[in-house]
Amino acid sequence: MRTAVILGLTGSIGTTALRGVSNFKDTVKVVGASVHSNVDKAIKLCLEHNIANLCITSNAPAPSVPDSIKIYRNLEEMLCTLQATVVLNGIAGSAGLAASVSAVKSGSELALANKETVVLGGKLFLQYAAKNKVKVIPVDSEHSALDELISNCGRENVSKLVITASGGPFRNTELEKLWDISPETAANHPTWKMGPKISIDSSTLANKGLEVIEAHYLFGFEPEKIEVVIHPQSVVHSMVRTTSGQVYAQLSPPDMVFPIMRALTGSHFERPAGKELDFTNLDLNFRKPDYNRFPFVADAFECIRKGGSYPIAYNAADEAAVALFMQGKIKYPQIHTAVNRVLNLDWSAKPCSLEEIPLIEKRAYNAVLSGESC
Repeated sequence: MRTAVILGLTGSIGTTALRGVSNFKDTVKVVGASVHSNVDKAIKLCLEHNIANLCITSNAPAPSVPDSIKIYRNLEEMLCTLQATVVLNGIAGSAGLAASVSAVKSGSELALANKETVVLGGKLFLQYAAKNKVKVIPVDSEHSALDELISNCGRENVSKLVITASGGPFRNTELEKLWDISPETAANHPTWKMGPKISIDSSTLANKGLEVIEAHYLFGFEPEKIEVVIHPQSVVHSMVRTTSGQVYAQLSPPDMVFPIMRALTGSHFERPAGKELDFTNLDLNFRKPDYNRFPFVADAFECIRKGGSYPIAYNAADEAAVALFMQGKIKYPQIHTAVNRVLNLDWSAKPCSLEEIPLIEKRAYNAVLSGESC
């Protein structure tokens, strides 16, 4: 029996994990969870799924709860107390880095659905995890697939990584019409059910840019050894090119339950985690991304090449620009304009420690808000 803690219980990753674990009750037991703002829903889920420990990471007052649930206010304290087999980090955005650090301190395996941990922390975070002998298991569907493919093929036999992208809802929209897109429309992803910020990032492919940076750090492949292809069906989650010229792919329905349960069970599937892939009338399409339409992807490759703090600036500026768009203060195409102008600033200095990263983030975030980027 493996024990698990779910960080971000009420989000899409957290609720999908609960759905998956319900079919693996003899293999995985959820012993703890965290929530930031949706406290009432989290308590309800804890009661439904017999989760005995809950950390509230905001200043929200804790409602009265049954004695069966212990409330924590310090995430690191809960993780170190429980010492679960695995911690699933489903927290959205840059706040996930601090949670990942706390998970590493507890000694638990880290099932990482928070890509910002690796984008921001880079080698510093991965070295920190290795120093503490903590296994980091990627949970993004693309990186989970790559992890499995590389393991099966052998790292020495893989020449290139191929990351797929759905292209979002506007892959065929006329460019001039992008100015009329509302935050509500941009947050409506055609394939995946996610929160508004990540859905908007998926529509601009900023999210894919983050995944390119993440793949670079996780698997040690340089930019010229990473490809991005548009694949609207989201059935092929990633591929690898081998030195022999062959291509191997990982296919499954577009359901995050598969990579989540791969991580929580330790890759040992005793039964299907979700619905089987139906090949009836299944058409799979692929094409190269148009970087005029999706400039965020090209920006991500350039950030890897430049190094320094460019990946950190990329992520922080995007968070700020998307926030402005969601508030109706800028138009959809101006998300990239703001980020691009921030990336034209000097981010060549590398952080010397994980503690320096929030300061760099703040500078990039504020550069968008203050107009330094404009």
